[in-house]
Amino acid sequence: MKKIDKKIQIKIFKLILIIIWMVAIFMFSAQQGTESGETSRKFTVAIVQVITGKNFEPNDSFIDGIQFVIRKMAHFSIYTIGGFLIMNYAYTTKNTTKQKILYSIAFGGGYAITDELHQFFVPGRSAQVLDVGIDTAGVIIGIIIYLALIKILKLLFKKY
Repeated sequence: MKKIDKKIQIKIFKLILIIIWMVAIFMFSAQQGTESGETSRKFTVAIVQVITGKNFEPNDSFIDGIQFVIRKMAHFSIYTIGGFLIMNYAYTTKNTTKQKILYSIAFGGGYAITDELHQFFVPGRSAQVLDVGIDTAGVIIGIIIYLALIKILKLLFKKY
């Protein structure tokens, strides 16, 4: 049996992480509107209770106002993770840094579009152009975080 090169193993592992990220998003997007709303409402109540130290009921009107912001922050956050993972994989290619950035934005933004199209066909859900923008912004921030981390690590290891 032929042994797989270490670099190829790492590249495959990085690709698997992206696939896991994509599947997680797909599964969240496949939740029907009521199920998705209940999930985010429970999460919102938990977050607000941790921050304020007060108990809130899921049907509290205060939660309604906060839930929108929490949902959008969740979109941004999960796509920030995706941008980081995509750029991490892009660094295993021989493209220029500019190409790696552009391909990563295109891939992450493209996935955001397909995610919203998927939601369009899920009962009780809809496709939101705003969400595509938020998701793509998250991808860009994930890429920036990755590039900053690479730069910091290079500076740290340059000293040794």
